[in-house]
This record gives sequence, structure tokens and C-alpha cells, in this order.
Amino acid sequence: MKCPKCNHIENAGGNFCSVCGEKLTSIPVVKQGIPVWMIFVLIICFVTLGGLGYGFWDYYNDNQKASGTSYKETSTIPNIQQVSTEEIKKKQENYKQDVDRVALIKEVQQKVFTVLTNSAQGSGFLYKQGGYVITNAHVVEGEVDVAIRNSKGQESPATVIGISDRYDIALLHVPAYRDVKPLEVEPRESPVGLEVIAFGSPKGFENSASVGYITGNGRDIELDKFIYKQIYQIDAQIDEGSSGGPLVDVQTGKVVGINSLLYTSETKTNFGFSIPLYSMLEQFDAWIAKPLAAKEVLAVADVYNYSPQTSVDTDAILAGQFVQAFRMYYELALNEGDFYWIADMLASNSTAYRELEDYVNDITGDGHYFYFTNNEVLDVTTSNGNYLVYMNETFDFYNAQGDYQYYDRYKTYTITTDSNGAFKISNIKIH
Repeated sequence: MKCPKCNHIENAGGNFCSVCGEKLTSIPVVKQGIPVWMIFVLIICFVTLGGLGYGFWDYYNDNQKASGTSYKETSTIPNIQQVSTEEIKKKQENYKQDVDRVALIKEVQQKVFTVLTNSAQGSGFLYKQGGYVITNAHVVEGEVDVAIRNSKGQESPATVIGISDRYDIALLHVPAYRDVKPLEVEPRESPVGLEVIAFGSPKGFENSASVGYITGNGRDIELDKFIYKQIYQIDAQIDEGSSGGPLVDVQTGKVVGINSLLYTSETKTNFGFSIPLYSMLEQFDAWIAKPLAAKEVLAVADVYNYSPQTSVDTDAILAGQFVQAFRMYYELALNEGDFYWIADMLASNSTAYRELEDYVNDITGDGHYFYFTNNEVLDVTTSNGNYLVYMNETFDFYNAQGDYQYYDRYKTYTITTDSNGAFKISNIKIH
């Protein structure tokens, strides 16, 4: 024991210090604590185990996220190119312009129709509230009861209520579109150099849209006893079947003309002509105010004799065009992160609907950009009442870090029709 006064160490068993005589008391022995080195070892073990656990959790989470969506437009490719920030910005600016243009095309196409008669096929567009459709006179000559087909393949009956024996214009009334908002029209002359989009069904290819420019105006042409006054010359591609379709200003979305004539030559340098809509508005409004009787419409056919266009079976072609149109809106859905762009083109509760909805939502906000470069229809067949559209599709892909990848894909689209006869995509198979 240790003396509390002089600190002298006494043998155990004594009651007083042999040096100073101080009374001794028992002092509890303090046990030695855990060595410092062992504490450090334990800390290192805990940190290591925690890191391994987090790594496993993160890996498991990523795998779960990756397996949550079965449809993927992109996949890992070893050859990745780095793209500069300036190039990405340029691509994004070009893409915004394309978005505006594509949105305009989608809006206008809902109000552009294929005009069907017993012997001819042309185009038309919705004009003024009440269900009035403008077309060319030579498309509906000798007809009173005709039909129109919209961009989804739905047909509606129409009646010719106005037709001219001097100008190549006619007006239809379609009760089914009485409450649909019509296209806006340009009430003034349009200048040379104006960028325009020609809509219609050239050679039976419905829902077509071709971008070009007004390359000339102020021309008067007389053909088959029709007078085309101050007609616009355009370089946008049109063909037989485009007649009656609208020519639309890219910037305003207003209709500036009625596509009517095609000039062809042995050099294959073709261009079209479009009737200035502003110059015919008075006549169209007069027919709306006072429609022609059926006998008056038929009487016009005796005034001129125009060789009608040949109708064609376009069912398979339409299915292919529907898929091509879908690809245009699918690009928007991917880049905008908005499934809305394609939702109405997919069969409800179908595999295609579920997989594409999951995929678009999964990549939303990741900063990816898709640039579709080719959508080629290779073949169209039928199976069990459905169309099978075989496609070759190519596109450029940029991720948020600027890495670039090129894709070349082959796909098969299964196309069904709903109760209204409209096309819907039910399945997409990537080969």
C-alpha cells in the first residue's frame, strides 16, 4: 500500500506508515484500459466493412434501375467520341428550331385531309369554323358526295357545296368537323423567299409534309380552261395527289396558298405552283353564305374536262407512313422527356405503350439528345389482321457529358387498328 502523506510504499497488511506513522487505507486498483493500437484497428475494420456494404447497396440499386425498363433505344458501344461544348450547343439550337417545326407539322396535319372520290384522289384542308374544307376543282369535278380521310385514317362523308368553272377551287362541307378549330389563313400576299411547308398526299403518300420556299410570284397561267392568277412558284416537293393541300408559312403557321400545279421537264428540274389563298377568300365565303345546289355543282362538269387522277390502294403505304410519322414524334418525346408526343399513336395497354412510357420517363432529365437521321420502310406485310412494318433506323446520340454514339437499327412494328379504324402501334421488336 502507498502512504497518502509521504507516498512511502508499505508492505500489504500494515495499518500505519513505518516512516511518518500516517494511517494507511486500501486504494482500489484501477484496471488497465484497452490499448490505443487496438482502438485504431477496430476503427479501420468498421470503415472497411461500411465501405463494402455501401458499394454492394449502390451496385444492387443500379442493377435494379437498369432492369426496371425492358425497352432501350440505346446500348453500350465501345467506340465513343468526345464532342465539344460548342457543337453540343449548336445541336441544341438546331434541335429547338426542329422542335418548333415538327410541332407545327403535327398541329397542321390534324386539319389536312385526303379527298376521296369515285375516280380521283387529292388533298384538302379545314377552312373556317363549321366544317368547311378547301380543295381544287379538278379533284372533285363531276362529284357531289365525296369523302375525306384524316391523318389517323378515319374517313368522314363530305358534300361539294362550291366549285368554280374559272378558277381551280372547290369547297366541301364536312359535318363531322363542324366544331373543330380551322387553320388560320394569311389575308395578304406572301413575299418571294418565304419558307413554307407543302402538305398533302402526293402519289397516295398521305400525311406528307415538304419544306421549301416561295421562289416566284406574280405569274398568270392558263391551263385546261382554268386561270391561275398571280400564282406562287414553290420548290417544296409536290406531286399528283397534292392538289388542294395547304401551303403553310413556317413562321406563322398560316395557310398562304392552295397547292395546285406541278411543272415537270426532261431535266427532272420540277417545281410546283400554289394558288394565293388571299385572292380566293371572297369566293369561298360566298359559297359558305350561299352553298351551290347539287345540280349546280354537277353542271360545272360540263364546262371543263379535266383528266382525273388515278386512285391507288394505299393501305400498306399508309401503315409505313404512320411508323415514319411516329418516329418524328418519338424523337420529340425522347428529347423533351414528354410521353405525350406519342401516347395517342400507341395501342392502350399494349406492350409498346408500357415499355415506351417507362423508357421515356426513365431517361427524363438525364440530358441526352437524340438526332434521328434515317427512317426507311423496308417492307410491309400483314399477319392476323395486323400490319408488320419493317424499318431501318439510324440516329446520333449525345449524352450529358458530350459523348457521341451512332446507331443503326432494324425493327419490326406491329400496327393494329382501333374501333374507329385508326392506326395504333402495339409492339416494337428490335433485331
